[in-house]
Amino acid sequence: MRACYFVQSHRDPAQVVRLVATIRRSSPTAYVLVGHDCRRCELTRRDLPQSADIDLFHPPGPIERGRLSLLSPYFLAVDRLLASGVDFDWLVYLSGQDYPTRSLGRAEASLRASGADGFLRFWPAFAPDNPWGRRRQGVFRYGFQYAEAPRWAGWLLRRLRFVNRLQSSVHLHLVYGHLVGRRARRTPFGPDRTCYAGTQWTTLRRPCVEYLARARRESPALVAYYERTICSDESLVQTLLVNARRFDLRDDDLRFADFHGSRSGSPRILTAADFERLRSGPWHFARKFDPAVDTAILDRLDEWLTVGGEAGSGA
Repeated sequence: MRACYFVQSHRDPAQVVRLVATIRRSSPTAYVLVGHDCRRCELTRRDLPQSADIDLFHPPGPIERGRLSLLSPYFLAVDRLLASGVDFDWLVYLSGQDYPTRSLGRAEASLRASGADGFLRFWPAFAPDNPWGRRRQGVFRYGFQYAEAPRWAGWLLRRLRFVNRLQSSVHLHLVYGHLVGRRARRTPFGPDRTCYAGTQWTTLRRPCVEYLARARRESPALVAYYERTICSDESLVQTLLVNARRFDLRDDDLRFADFHGSRSGSPRILTAADFERLRSGPWHFARKFDPAVDTAILDRLDEWLTVGGEAGSGA
């Protein structure tokens, strides 16, 4: 079995280089592809470990958080891998602030033994009981069509947010910009296509990846609808794959992230205080890490991976 790891990054080239080197050290046969957004900082192929099984591309912008464009590097990576004939059995989608929490050799063996086609979080987006803990969150994300308001209007929209509580046809969303949404008269969802949501990060067997690439090309109206929703990067893949009804998908993204108390949609930065929890859990990766905040956690994980990265291995 051969795994491919796609790393999507936009910051701290040194951290990305360290992640790539760790992946290759823990899984010597793996293929690693990096998609780096250079708008904030540059990362070149010369910066990465030199190997025929490591590659880099720079996705065109803009890439905006909370929008479908955040998923565009992933689809570019999928198309690049399939077109170039790279041999892989599993595609693991990572951010540049992820890091392994167990030996990738053992992680890949568990993927092979699972019998599953994919690991990703998914749930019906419009269900009132959802992991967000907000009854209408799915409706606000995927039942409205949004447009960006002029920047100068931001102060006015902040003062008008109270209208969200008074009616249901217009929604002001100010987390990912200054967005004004109108309730969609018609959506692409219904009895034959449920809207699903989850998290952006996935681990998919090659047949899922190939289906995903084909289904996206064959669903231009669905993609166009998602381009005007919020957090479409956390729904399009789930909606395409789960509605296919042909894959054994496990509701688990194999990642650890702590969103407790988050108001911005980002998990907290992990530190050395989290090490025991990370090494004793079932996850393959965790996020987010930031060496500027705590580099000791990465050093401890490196030591852990060196001795096998598995609870009970003697570490």
